[in-house]
Amino acid sequence: MLTTKVKQTVEHFCMLKPGDRVVVAVSGGPDSVCLLSVLAELSWEYGLTLHVAHLDHMFRGKESADEALFVAGLAEKLGVPATIGKIDVPAFCRERGLSSQEGARTARYGFFSRVAEATRSSRIATGHTADDQAETFLMRLLRGAGVSGLSGIPPVRENIIRPLIEITRQEVLEHVKEAGLAFVTDPSNSKPAYTRNKIRLDVIPVLKQFNPRIVETLASEASLLRDENDAMEACLTTFVPGIISRERDFVVFKREEFNALQQAFRRRLFKRAVDLAGAESSGLSSVQIDEALAFMAAAGAGRTMRLPHGLTVEREYGKFIISLQAASQSFSHTLALPGTTPIPEIGMEVETTVRETRDDGRETRDERAENYLWHAEFDYAKIVLPLTVRSRLRGDRFCPTGMGGRSKKLQDYFVDEKLPRRKRDAVPLLVSGDDILWVAGLRTDERFLPGVKTKRILVVRVKKDDRDNT
Repeated sequence: MLTTKVKQTVEHFCMLKPGDRVVVAVSGGPDSVCLLSVLAELSWEYGLTLHVAHLDHMFRGKESADEALFVAGLAEKLGVPATIGKIDVPAFCRERGLSSQEGARTARYGFFSRVAEATRSSRIATGHTADDQAETFLMRLLRGAGVSGLSGIPPVRENIIRPLIEITRQEVLEHVKEAGLAFVTDPSNSKPAYTRNKIRLDVIPVLKQFNPRIVETLASEASLLRDENDAMEACLTTFVPGIISRERDFVVFKREEFNALQQAFRRRLFKRAVDLAGAESSGLSSVQIDEALAFMAAAGAGRTMRLPHGLTVEREYGKFIISLQAASQSFSHTLALPGTTPIPEIGMEVETTVRETRDDGRETRDERAENYLWHAEFDYAKIVLPLTVRSRLRGDRFCPTGMGGRSKKLQDYFVDEKLPRRKRDAVPLLVSGDDILWVAGLRTDERFLPGVKTKRILVVRVKKDDRDNT
């Protein structure tokens, strides 16, 4: 019985305790409907207080509005209170220059957190299944993730729990059918534009020809790697006090002790030191990390190696010093339009395209943006060529979306956003003439966004430079 299997998962990962108040994220699809049904059954045994949360992302007009009504009706039928929210996620994405996938995820989890706070709930339950785990494993494998990345979706992350993480989608469909539960289908799940959908629709069916239980196999592999990753991290903490120390604005390694470690531990300690220094180790490719380790293993002293994002590694007698420069190297690059332009100083590249609006004047969503860090769109008629991506300059100003066209100093905006000083020079700015169109990853300028009269749309995407990835 599926409920019994879910209970085993809940107890194995200590997801719930008696008397918990739980926000159940319900989209209306079969996975979340199954989740709500099972937790409703378990609520008697655990003494749970459930509260349904559903967010209308406003991507699909009446369709998504109807889904909200469906979820409200389902919650009422099961006697569970519900909070039905609505956020204009397309506008949210435009304002912040996010892809539709990333913007929806950010808005959704923010909404769930607010509902949890309002209902004094200690847990947020989502309907991720073993199939989601398998798809995530393959996505990260194709992109070159290490053990940590291949660990996949954690069953428990802070206050978020995933009771169906060991249940296959086929088991979910059988359960809702046997229970006579209705559900809705999101048409975007069948569109091959998304990487995850391509894996689900094209890759996994082929793999099933070799292993009919490939979903369970991949999900199990992710679980094994997660256990090994946790063990390595626990072991790593025993090394840190004796090898790494933080001194003012830099991190110091004991040279002999560090080089005596196995490569896997040195790699992880190096990434931890980069994070301690104030940078982000995720911004370095595996090639760059291994090159730094080779530099540290070499003989001699008094040498310095420079890495992206202002990082330096100094090789001294008896120690290594990792530091982050107070100011990153300034940069300015004219963008190819259309085309792709590398920004080597920050390890990124910018892709530009121009597309026409539909005959009815509405924009056409481009779902390929899922694969980019940041994505923004502008009214092509409002820009002045050439386009430039550059670092900040003294006196920069722009009109952040949502401020009614009021101008703001970029410096003041960074302060308000609590962006660390050391990171400000590495923020790419999209510039047209003397105007900043986009503070990439943070906010667009309201004056240049598409409107109802827009005929041509400038699409700008930013991603990590593929040439820096293995």
